[in-house]
Amino acid sequence: MIVIGDVHGCFYTLMDLMNKLPQTENICFVGDLIDRGPYSKEVVNFVMENNYSSVLGNHEDMICDLSLWLINGGAATLTSFGRQPDIHKNIEIFAKTKEKEWLESLPLIIEWKNFIISHSYAYAGDKTNADDILWGRNFNIPSTTDKINIFGHTPMKEAKKIKDKDYCIDTGCVFGHSLTAIDLETMKIYSVKKSKKDNL
Repeated sequence: MIVIGDVHGCFYTLMDLMNKLPQTENICFVGDLIDRGPYSKEVVNFVMENNYSSVLGNHEDMICDLSLWLINGGAATLTSFGRQPDIHKNIEIFAKTKEKEWLESLPLIIEWKNFIISHSYAYAGDKTNADDILWGRNFNIPSTTDKINIFGHTPMKEAKKIKDKDYCIDTGCVFGHSLTAIDLETMKIYSVKKSKKDNL
């Protein structure tokens, strides 16, 4: 399995990264497919059409809280679906889409072999709640599992190993840095710089 970090609507950067990855249908995302970048719809459609997996990110979770979502990059997502000058019209358009339904159905975690994919570094077995998994940034949380946690949410300059076994692969693509993936079979890291096409 190959796991890809926070895309945040950077479709062309994602395409650049896909061109570097080994050919496989077993691809998973750490959530935050949407918001801030200009091409959330294209990113979501690409993931859905290829039957790739993703866990729920905090930005997908915010869809149900409109005021919070709009001030955290949600307006960019709504624009990518509606392309109308009136944000309320874009809200109406997005509310009826299959993409919205799919985003809201994403799981909190995905387990694969000896790995746990989650949005943030907060997985401590049965004691971890949803808010921790979606929003946590405390790397000192003691883990109750021997499994390797692959996560995003907290932007790093490069993929970073946490506590000698877990990996943060959010490398701040939407903020002008890079998009990163990790191959769980080999633990090889792949990364591409943000595409200029995603600066629109």
